[in-house]
Amino acid sequence: MSIRVATLEDALLVAELAIQMWESHTIEELTQEFDEYISKENGIVFITMVDGCAVGFAQCGLRRDYVEGTDSSPVGYLEGIFIKEEYRKRGLARDMLEACWKWAKEQGCTEFASDCELDNEDSLKFHLKMGFEEVNRIICFTKKLTDSVIGRTVNITVDRPLCSYHPEHKDMYYPINYGYVEGIMAPDGEEQDAYILGVDKAIDKFTGTVIAVVHRNDDVEEKWIVAPEGMTFSKEEICEQIHFQEQYFDSEIIM
Repeated sequence: MSIRVATLEDALLVAELAIQMWESHTIEELTQEFDEYISKENGIVFITMVDGCAVGFAQCGLRRDYVEGTDSSPVGYLEGIFIKEEYRKRGLARDMLEACWKWAKEQGCTEFASDCELDNEDSLKFHLKMGFEEVNRIICFTKKLTDSVIGRTVNITVDRPLCSYHPEHKDMYYPINYGYVEGIMAPDGEEQDAYILGVDKAIDKFTGTVIAVVHRNDDVEEKWIVAPEGMTFSKEEICEQIHFQEQYFDSEIIM
């Protein structure tokens, strides 16, 4: 068994270990993250090798913002540690953790910290066994500061009514009414565009409720989905009705 410092060439190797712990990520995402992490000066990744095979890794860095329960800066911080299941209970995790502690001391740290999820009992037991002391338990909160438009009543001027064609792209047929929300400016500098669902005749004005937002990942615009008050549609139904135009974009529906 040996422990070595990961290099840029090891980013994929570490990612293949990390994906077994952080399953919500992809290999590509983790590879990029480790490539960037290994490149920076304030962090390090250790790899445990057994018979020429990588069986675990530890990622640690320096935190200069406040760390719960500490009173110094910087603080060495264990960002993640993993050992393949069949190699556990051999002291390999402890050996990697000691390598992290040694590195943190060399960076001038006098304290070392870590964290785990509230329901991760295995991680809690590991930390306590390694000599860590529990200093706090917290629940984190977030709030979006941008108000959702969903549920808002809006007035729409219909400039492309049902059964009409796009003024420039003559092959673009409108199977539903389409227009813009009066007085609301979109990121492209024009008034906010909106699809109107639930109206089966051509109209020139409409007042309804925003029931969804079409977010385009490859465009600056978002399109609003508006329907008569009290009328609802599923994502699948919305996709089907706006496909005539959204098929040309990488779109997702937010409800």
